[in-house]
Amino acid sequence: MKYAFNTTLSSAIALALLGAVASAHAQVATTDSASRDTTTLTPVVVTATGLHTTAGAATLSTTVITGNDLRAQGIVTVLDALRETPSVAVVQGGSFGQQTSVFLRGGQSNYTQVLIDGVVVNDPGGAIDFANLTTDNIDRIEIVRGPASVLYGANAVTGVIQIFTRRGGGAPRLSAWARGGTYGTREGQISAFGGDEKVAYSLAAAQHNTDGIYDVNSAARNGTYSGQLRLTPDARTEVGLSLRYIDAGVHIATNGNGVPNDSNQTHTERRVIGSLDAGRFLTHRLEARLSLGATDADVRSEDRPDSPGDTDYPYDTRTRLYRRSADARLNFTIAPDVIMTGGGSYESQRARSTGVDAQHRTVGAGYAQIAGISLTRLSYTGGVRVDHNSSFGDFTSSRGGVAYDLPFGARVHAAAGSAFREPTFEESSSTQPFDMGNPDLHPERTRSWEGGIEQRLAHGRASVAATYFNQRFRDMIQYDGFVDEGAPNYYNLAAATARGVELTLRVTPVAPLTLTASYTYTKTRVTDAGIDSSATASFVEGARLLRRPSNLGAVTASYAFKRPETSLHLEVATVGDRDDRDFSDEVTFIPRAVTLPSYTVVGLAGELGILSRVGSSSPDLVLTARVENLFDRKYRQLFGYASPRRALLVGARVGVSK
Repeated sequence: MKYAFNTTLSSAIALALLGAVASAHAQVATTDSASRDTTTLTPVVVTATGLHTTAGAATLSTTVITGNDLRAQGIVTVLDALRETPSVAVVQGGSFGQQTSVFLRGGQSNYTQVLIDGVVVNDPGGAIDFANLTTDNIDRIEIVRGPASVLYGANAVTGVIQIFTRRGGGAPRLSAWARGGTYGTREGQISAFGGDEKVAYSLAAAQHNTDGIYDVNSAARNGTYSGQLRLTPDARTEVGLSLRYIDAGVHIATNGNGVPNDSNQTHTERRVIGSLDAGRFLTHRLEARLSLGATDADVRSEDRPDSPGDTDYPYDTRTRLYRRSADARLNFTIAPDVIMTGGGSYESQRARSTGVDAQHRTVGAGYAQIAGISLTRLSYTGGVRVDHNSSFGDFTSSRGGVAYDLPFGARVHAAAGSAFREPTFEESSSTQPFDMGNPDLHPERTRSWEGGIEQRLAHGRASVAATYFNQRFRDMIQYDGFVDEGAPNYYNLAAATARGVELTLRVTPVAPLTLTASYTYTKTRVTDAGIDSSATASFVEGARLLRRPSNLGAVTASYAFKRPETSLHLEVATVGDRDDRDFSDEVTFIPRAVTLPSYTVVGLAGELGILSRVGSSSPDLVLTARVENLFDRKYRQLFGYASPRRALLVGARVGVSK
C-alpha cells in the first residue's frame, strides 16, 4: 500500500525540525562574524588532466561537488546532485528509478562519459541510465565540460562526469543514517572508514526503497555496496582498489506515452564496477601508473501480459555487458610544474542479448599530453590521441587549452578540441530484421571551442565567471526504416550545433553563509536533418534538438552554524521550455511536435547536531530533514510523464569513533 504523509503534518514536522536548527544557532552563535575563518580551499581535481591539480589551474570548465556538501543537503542520487551544475539538463521519465538522461552543453545524452574511480560506466556506444547512480560513500563528483577524448576516448564528447569513492583516514569510525517519508520512502546506509599513512579504507552498504508516485506498480529499490582500500607502502608508491556493486529494480506503471496503465512491467539492473590503480615514482621526475578496470552489467526488462487476452506487445529481454580495460602511462616532469604524459590503453567490450548473437570488439589507443600547471600566472594543456576500434578503424582526437591570471584578480581561459562517439553494437553489427547494423558506420564527431573569464572580488569572498562555448556535431547516426530488405538501417547523416554562455556567481558575504547562482543559455540547432525532413521528425532542420532547454538556472544558499554538523540549505532550480514529441497517436503512429513549459522547483534541507561526546569534534547524533518540491509544483520533465510532487524526508545520522 502506498504510504504518504498528510501535507499539513509534513509541513509542521519540517518547520519544527528546521526551526530547531535555527534555535540551536541562536544559542551558540556569536555576532562577531569577522572572527570566523573565511578561507575557502580550492578543490583538487583529477579528471581534467589526469593529474592532481587545483580546479583554478584547469583549462577546461570544471565543477566539483563534494560528498560532504551532498550529505549535508540530504541528496542521495547523482541526478539530483547534477541539477545545480551549469549546462547540465536532467530528464527523468516519471517516477523514481525510471530512465534518466543527462544532456551536457546541449549534446546528446550519450555524449557524456561517466566514470567511477577511473572506470567507464557507460554502455558501449555511450548510453547510460543515471537513475541507479547514488551518492553513497562518495568523496566528490567532478564535472568537466568540453571535449575530453584525448584522455578518455570514445563518448567523452561534451564532457566527463567522474565519481570518486570516499577515501578512508584517521581514527576508525562507524556511522549510519536512516530516513523515511513521502511516497513510502525508506532508505539508509551503514559505513565504516579509517586508516593511517600506510593503509586507509572505507566501506558502505546502502538501501533505498520507495513506493513511487503512482498507486500501483511504481515501487523502486536500489542497493549500493561500495568500498575502497588504499595502500602506501613507501613515499614513492601508492595502490588503490575500489569496488562498487549496484542492485536496482523498478516497477513501471506507465506505457510508452506516460499513461499509468501497466500492472506488471519491471526493469532490473545489476552492475559491478571495479578498479585497480597503482603508481610509483621511478625517479623524482618520472612516475609510472597502471590502471585496470572492469564493468559488468546484467539488465533485464519484462512486461508480461496483464491478462490472458492481453496481446499488447509483451516482452522479456535480458542484456549482459562486459568491459575490461587497462591503461599504462608515464608522467615525466620536464621542468617545475610542467609534466609530459605518454601512455596507451586497451579495452575489450562484449555484449549478449536475448535473441541476438554475442558481440565483441576491441579498442586500442595511444596518447600524449603536456600540461603546465600551477605556474605563477600561466597554465596550459595540449594533447593528442589515436584510437583504433575494431568496429570502425582509426580516429584521432586532440585538445589544447590555456589560462592566464591577470594582475587585477581576473583569470582568462580558452580551449579547443575534438572528440567522438563510437557506434553502439546495435548500430554497427545487429543482424535483426528491421534493425540491421551498418559495419561501415563512422563515429559521430565534434569540434568545439570555448573562452571565458573569471573575476575574484572582495578579497576572495566573491567570484563571478562567464564562459562562451561553441560545438559542431557531425556524422550523427540515424535509423532509416525505409530500406531494401537486408540493407543496413543505420547511417551517418545528421548534423547539429550547440553554442551558449555559462554564467556563475559565488558569494560569501559572511563566513557561515555561502550563496551560489548559475545561468546557462544554450542555443541548439539542427543543421542537417538527414533522413526525415518532416516537422515531427527527431531532427528538424533549423529547430532545436529535442529535450534541450535554452535556459537553465540554479540558486543555492547554505548557512553553516557554529554547532558542528548543523546547517540550512535552500536550492532553487529552473528549467526553460523544451521541444519534445507526443507519441500517443496509436492510429497513425505519427508523432506530434510539442513544447514543454518551463518550471521551477525549490528544495529545503537542514541538519542539527544534538549529541556529542566530551572532546569529540563531530556529533554522534544528527537529525536531518529535507523537503523536495517545496511548493508542490506540478511539472513534466518528459512529455506525458508526471514528476514527483512535494515530499518530506526526515531521519537521523549516528556515528561512533574509536
